[in-house]
Amino acid sequence: MRKSFLKALGFIVVTLTVIALPAQTQLTNFRNVLKQNSTDIKDVIPIVNKENGNSVIFIADAKNVYGYKLNDQFQLIDKLASDTKKRKYKVFIGADIHDEDYRIFLSNPNKNKFTSINFSYSSKSTNHNEFELPLYEYFIQTISPANKLHFLTANKLSGELFLYNFDADGSPIKNKIDLESTLIAGKNGKAVRIANLLTTPDKINKFEKDVPNSIEAVSDKTKIYVRNNEIVITFDQNKEKTQVLTIDIETKKSSMKTFEKPLLNINSPRKKTNSFLYDKYIFEVAATKDIFSMQILNYNSGAFIKEYAVNKNETIAFKNTPIIQEGAVYNSYRELEKTKKFLRKITAENIGVSVIKVADDYLFTIGGYVKQARGGGGFMMGPGFGGIPIGGAGNVTFFFNPTMFAYNSFSSTKSTRIEGVFNDNFEHSPEKEVPENIFDKIDKHPTKSEVAKTIFKYKDFFIKGDMDTKTKTYYLTKFTQ
Repeated sequence: MRKSFLKALGFIVVTLTVIALPAQTQLTNFRNVLKQNSTDIKDVIPIVNKENGNSVIFIADAKNVYGYKLNDQFQLIDKLASDTKKRKYKVFIGADIHDEDYRIFLSNPNKNKFTSINFSYSSKSTNHNEFELPLYEYFIQTISPANKLHFLTANKLSGELFLYNFDADGSPIKNKIDLESTLIAGKNGKAVRIANLLTTPDKINKFEKDVPNSIEAVSDKTKIYVRNNEIVITFDQNKEKTQVLTIDIETKKSSMKTFEKPLLNINSPRKKTNSFLYDKYIFEVAATKDIFSMQILNYNSGAFIKEYAVNKNETIAFKNTPIIQEGAVYNSYRELEKTKKFLRKITAENIGVSVIKVADDYLFTIGGYVKQARGGGGFMMGPGFGGIPIGGAGNVTFFFNPTMFAYNSFSSTKSTRIEGVFNDNFEHSPEKEVPENIFDKIDKHPTKSEVAKTIFKYKDFFIKGDMDTKTKTYYLTKFTQ
């Protein structure tokens, strides 16, 4: 009787657990049979062929890279292991696809020496090609439109920018970008070189459309977006205007445009400003300890569309959540009641705004954050962060996979935020609930291990990859918003 009861109870618990899990679909699994050595797995690189929907999951250890090729139905159709690579090349930074040859690129930690490994599934062979940057030239980011990899670099002495692409053999082709000017207005209005802003110790993050981004990520003063066949770089060091550099990937010509920020008439050292680019709009935010303003502008024309503002003595009417503070040492989650506290928190150090479209609505996240040290000098990590600091884990998430970087950026630094839901005309929808973050959905699904874990975007949905270390089986699971 007791055994029957326990069996029935176990069935109920399992059933309820399954019901409680977010909707997901297991796409495929395969064993990492190519790996024969005992070294630890370092990284996983998912490459999606945007032309035919095929993909390759590259699993790397310190010595080799193993490429498992899947068709657009996620069936394993081929596999190939590389020859032993040099250990100094530890950072995955991108990939190129020529026909059905997949070439991955790695760099040394200083990002001045590189190698590429070409996986030719037709000839069942791999080969390496090494190259390095000239002296005084600095690597900034990678861009991968239409299955082709580009390196963006800058020469700090001359102020020149360069865009590299690669031939079928992996040899670099260097192109000088035609700049209208090498200077823009800096933090205090004085002219500063664009190259200097792009080669600071802080890495320049790139943002992928329709991927959630944390306040920590969007508070960066320099951001990179890829729109069609253009690289768009926004600079928000200046408090009065957002300056935008656009580079045509084909012609290598550039153009500049400027957008005025809110609260131009207020001159305060505590004033913080930033912007975010989404689709055909640019969103400008500015705040002091007394007032906040967000303006929505047409990105192409600069035309004003809508403004939302609040002062410290008013209630924030355009939010759908409480004022949330997360990441404090002694209280990881708090709700603040007064607008003046919100303004004081978001102007303490870094401010940002993030925009994403979910179904027919726009979801805004507005806030600020303060870096918070803990014992040992590190930063606090929290759920959804994957135990990896921003730009860490070999930087694979930073340079190659914007989705995984976005996922990792939801850390437990001390942030304060509100979220709001708006319709297509950017009118606030106070009656609507904030949709669940896709990364929260993914976190609710059990992870087999943190070894070889990755999250990437495939067409209009997300995929989590993780490994059962006991069986060496790699799983891909689909998640939808």
